[in-house]
Amino acid sequence: MNNFRNTFLIVILIFIFSSSNAQDNINNWYFGINAGVYFDESGIHSTTGNIVAAEGTSSISDGCGLLFYTDGSAVWTKEHTIMQNGFNIGGRCDGYQNFTSSSTQAALVVRQPASDSLFYIFTTDCIEDNLMDGLSYSIVNMNRNNGLGEVILKNQLLLPFAEEKVTAVKHDNGCDIWIVTHEYETNKFYAYLLTSSGLNITPTISSTGQNHSASDPTYFNARGYLKASPNGEKLINVNLDGVYSWADTVLPELFNFNKFNGNVTSDFVFPQDSSNWWDDYSSWSIPFYGASFSPDNSKLYLSSGFYGPNFYQFDLNAGNTEAILASKTCLSLFPYPSDPFDVEIPTSLVNAPDGKMYVAQRWKGYLGAVNFPNLAGLACNYVDSAFALEPGTLNDWGGLPNFFEDYINPKLLSASFSSMQPANENVIYFTNNSTAATSYVWDFGDGTSSNMVNPTHIYLSPGFYTVSLIAKDNFCDVDRFCMSIYVSALGVDEVENGFYYSISPNPFQDNLKIEAPNKEAFELELFNMLGEKIKSVSLSGQEKYEVQLGQELNAGIYFIQLQRTTYLQKQRFVKIN
Repeated sequence: MNNFRNTFLIVILIFIFSSSNAQDNINNWYFGINAGVYFDESGIHSTTGNIVAAEGTSSISDGCGLLFYTDGSAVWTKEHTIMQNGFNIGGRCDGYQNFTSSSTQAALVVRQPASDSLFYIFTTDCIEDNLMDGLSYSIVNMNRNNGLGEVILKNQLLLPFAEEKVTAVKHDNGCDIWIVTHEYETNKFYAYLLTSSGLNITPTISSTGQNHSASDPTYFNARGYLKASPNGEKLINVNLDGVYSWADTVLPELFNFNKFNGNVTSDFVFPQDSSNWWDDYSSWSIPFYGASFSPDNSKLYLSSGFYGPNFYQFDLNAGNTEAILASKTCLSLFPYPSDPFDVEIPTSLVNAPDGKMYVAQRWKGYLGAVNFPNLAGLACNYVDSAFALEPGTLNDWGGLPNFFEDYINPKLLSASFSSMQPANENVIYFTNNSTAATSYVWDFGDGTSSNMVNPTHIYLSPGFYTVSLIAKDNFCDVDRFCMSIYVSALGVDEVENGFYYSISPNPFQDNLKIEAPNKEAFELELFNMLGEKIKSVSLSGQEKYEVQLGQELNAGIYFIQLQRTTYLQKQRFVKIN
């Protein structure tokens, strides 16, 4: 309990509390024509970025916010400036519209296991460049350039003539990461293992499934998504142009993935299907471009991409292959468009931190959404224009960020803390609320650090400081969390007119307890961070009160103001979930 005795004292005690989220890694998306979205505990929000990309991008975040994003050609920092040495990494597409990124999965960012600062960017070249740069990788060190990062190694070729495809799967050991791609003009998958020691450039090669080739050297049949299920047990591969006369027919194909040794084996090939297709192409099979598994791994979604409005769901839990194929549900609102360029064309599909699956709509200023992607059939609730992007931004051909699907899975390790400055003290007490961690690195935001579990720290001057905590386990997982705290000057100890009171707890969850020994009558007013009054309660004639607030408020920072006839008292409080 914390006592306050000066009616004019403001913000003597400050608690700020928040929790880290295992999905923080994918909280910031940048794509299309300067478009962006970000996620927090209140949902999805629009923003802008510096990317101009026709197709694939990637980004990485943590509990401190955005780290960097890339179109496979350049790397931007959290300040939206080009990262040091971040020009001309391996996914540069020289052959498409003023070097605009145009590879289906131009980039994929993953953290090196057990590292709190090293990130790999895997890139694929575009068909307009005849896939000449293949699958390459670059390395970012986020400890460089005052935390803005630096590309310390770039354009390391792994596989010439890799298709526009790259995905990742967590190893069976729960630590290492398989990086998977497909070679053009073959039926070969290549899986490279990223460990805490770095990347093993000797791949596991699997020859399985259809051959990916074309009748002429235009490389068209190298487009389309390769996606892993969140549990890493399945792969889906789609080749957009495999249904046309200039390319050999390559139909969507489901694969099994061995997380222990990196081997890929074909499960089944989806049959040709010309239903719900445009009249001019009614004799051809529907092409597919976008693909994604549901967060719970039970559903598979396929979209036609550039050339059609078709969007389907398959229930992978339906039974055998025939039952899975029979479960096909058409989610498209306009399966027979009279003008294909005036309707929604679903392209790339991405699972999001809010539990939804978002759908890029070609050349539109909004995203579609599958609101309940784990549910079967129309119960998944697909809305084709669910979320508006920032004015002046839009999807291009339709590439949303390419993420490591494991990042949407719940994690045991979570970094989190709260802080406290008692009245009349210049010491800040930090309480470590992390889970499953065994070691800690604190940065107090004033040039000092600590490895203690629950440190205390004295700041030399009042003001705002950004404090970060890196939590690690004994295995290979790392999490980071940041919080801005305000350090006040020493409290003034006055007892004007004997106005005593106390409020607890801070942070609060469901209710606040107020003690006023003098049985003063006063008004309690609650304000949010924008200064908007949310609630007002009159209190009088008692020594103790309990104000219920938990059902009305989201987690966040609030100000409580106590006011009697003449005097005013303010304090800052935090609501937690």
